[in-house]
Amino acid sequence: MSSINRERIRELIKERGTTARAVSREIGGGDTLLRDILSGKSRNARGDTLPRIAAHFDVPLEELLIEDKDAPTPRHAITALPLLGKVQAGAWLEIDDLSQSEPEMLSAALDRRYPQARQWLREVEGDSMNARNIFPGDIAHIVELIGSGVNLNTGMIVEVTRYRAGGALREITLKEVEVADDGRMTLWPRSSNPKWQEPIRLIDEGDGEATVQVTGLLLAKITRF
Repeated sequence: MSSINRERIRELIKERGTTARAVSREIGGGDTLLRDILSGKSRNARGDTLPRIAAHFDVPLEELLIEDKDAPTPRHAITALPLLGKVQAGAWLEIDDLSQSEPEMLSAALDRRYPQARQWLREVEGDSMNARNIFPGDIAHIVELIGSGVNLNTGMIVEVTRYRAGGALREITLKEVEVADDGRMTLWPRSSNPKWQEPIRLIDEGDGEATVQVTGLLLAKITRF
């Protein structure tokens, strides 16, 4: 994040043999405009003020800015993330891994807490998570669990993948994590629909037919209007 380089403005005023009051008047501000900026009374100049000061001294605007090393790094940055089909908030939804088409890219806030992990979007189908305000048509913003460094805790909402036929078939759904005192994890629907009340039990070893894994963590729900 950048802030005003007050010291450079002071240097320019001294180099040009002028005063803060005179510069303020010449750029169309009040008598105290520059004085307030230099004293810190005005922490943020109006959007066109710094460009007018830079033009007055005939210097690049960047010369009047300085990186604020103490400012917190923004947690999010707007970028384009791939919409990787749909995720079922209900029964399992089979994924077409053979599709050769490029995914649609949508603007979303990239979460910078997970620089080593992929992030993607999925459109929600079904009502098994409506008690958590996740509805059909919403967009789920997900980060891959591997690479994120996240330890799953009770209350987290996750993308769950079931592998069948030796991994040839993939099905996905959204569920909420519940971790028992003994460390066992259960994945629950959270729905007002009595059809969706049974949990999924996460197992490390497949039973010869299917293996269930948590593949992503829900970061945000984006509502489409």
